[in-house]
Order: sequence, then structure tokens, then C-alpha cells
Amino acid sequence: MNKPIRIIFIILLMGISTSLYAQQGLQIASVFQKYSKHKGVTMVELSNEMLETYEMTLYKSISFKNAGKAMPLILRCLEIDKKKAKKVKEVILDGEIQSGYYQLPAIKEDINRFILFKTSKKGNATLIYIEGELDADDLVTMLFMKKN
Repeated sequence: MNKPIRIIFIILLMGISTSLYAQQGLQIASVFQKYSKHKGVTMVELSNEMLETYEMTLYKSISFKNAGKAMPLILRCLEIDKKKAKKVKEVILDGEIQSGYYQLPAIKEDINRFILFKTSKKGNATLIYIEGELDADDLVTMLFMKKN
């Protein structure tokens, strides 16, 4: 292999391994893996350009039009992952999580990690994983800022 091709290959491998490492050790990774290509499911992963705008290194979300069959796995994964969280904020109705905010310990200095979860009365659900330099206040501001 000539040198330029070898360098490109190494850079690609580093990018892939960083993405795979991002959710390593988290149970929610299995939700993304299992359901990302199912009908009625939308998965979003932001590009590097968008990530830099919001001081993120990774953003992944998965939304379910009808989360019925996926809910037991989602809730089981959240239950396990939230045990590792530094901060937990949840809204629980009739014994079930309606929404959750979980700040996980950093895996690297200045790289914060968050799991966000929300359900709707219509049976929809969204699970989001974010990591980056943004802190909890930045995240809350971004989530609740008014759209023009």
C-alpha cells in the first residue's frame, strides 16, 4: 500500500472506532443497533459540521412512530444505564417513564455524555445520545430555545 492510501485508511479506521467507542458500555447502544433499520423508525446521526456548531462530538437519535414492541428493551436499557448517571431527572406517570434526562460520567476530560428519552401519549418515543464539550446548561438552553 502506498503511503497516502495508508494514511487515508488509518484515518477512516480511527473515525469508525471513535463512533463505535462512543456508546461502548451503554445498554442503549443495543436499541440503536436493533431498531435503526425498522419500518416506522427514524435514526439521525449529525455530520461533523453540525456537531461542531453545537460543541458536540456525537449526536445520535432514534425515533419510533409506535414504540410498543421496542419499549421493554428501551426501558430495560435506560434502567441499567441510569445507574451509571451523575444526574437523573425523570417524569414518571402511572409508574412509567414519560421522559428522562441522564448525565453520564465523562469518558474523556471535557467530553460530557447525555441520554435523553421522551414518549408521547400516541405511543411515539425518542431516544437521544449526545456527547461533547457542551455542559448540561448548554444542552437545556439548546433544547428549549424558541424556533423562529
